[in-house]
Amino acid sequence: MKRILYILPFILLAAVSCKEDELEVYNGPDYVHFTPGVNDRAEAIYNFATDGVTTREETAKIPVELRLWGYLPKADFLCHYSVNKEKTTAVASDYQEPSTSVFRKGYHVDTLWVSVNRKKELLATDYKLVVNLDSAEGEHLTQPAKYLSVTIHVQDMIHNEPVWWGTTQDMGKYSPIKYRLFNIYLGKMLRNLNEYTNITFKQEALAFKAWLKTNWETYKYYDEDGTTPLYDTIPD
Repeated sequence: MKRILYILPFILLAAVSCKEDELEVYNGPDYVHFTPGVNDRAEAIYNFATDGVTTREETAKIPVELRLWGYLPKADFLCHYSVNKEKTTAVASDYQEPSTSVFRKGYHVDTLWVSVNRKKELLATDYKLVVNLDSAEGEHLTQPAKYLSVTIHVQDMIHNEPVWWGTTQDMGKYSPIKYRLFNIYLGKMLRNLNEYTNITFKQEALAFKAWLKTNWETYKYYDEDGTTPLYDTIPD
């Protein structure tokens, strides 16, 4: 019985050694590319009207995710970019062209931050910016080809009338530009009236009307007739 017990550890050790010998160790190159989305394309969308912290922003930094397949990098390395002018509809003043970003050591995922601008006129921003990942320093390869460009869609758009607008008469007739300006006045996107009573919202609407008059030179917008100042469409 003792002989059997002494032999068993050697048998187990030999079995484990065989298992370890069978394991395949990855020795290939590291690949860097933009992270694809659910549609298998690398894309990002930003709407100044709805995604800004205060909705007043004129510039924004959009995060674009990069992914590395292979070993965790042991040192920082640079990734190099260019704008695909043929596929980009933005003009030069719409963005700050990215040139490099640092992919940090010890990470499988990192971020390229792309700076974009809103056009001065509200609700007039609607363009796309296509950025190519051209190369990565060191022994890091940029592959596969279909994930080496990212399309950034930039807008300043109000797509739908909020439900709450139809529950009050205090703001007058709805228009996308009036709703956009109201959100700028508030410094946030107003999605419901839960924080208001009928009285306090009436007060807010009148304060907004006064704000439009005070800031007329900055926000000189008219009703759909093209002649009535927007503040005159808000009832007293």
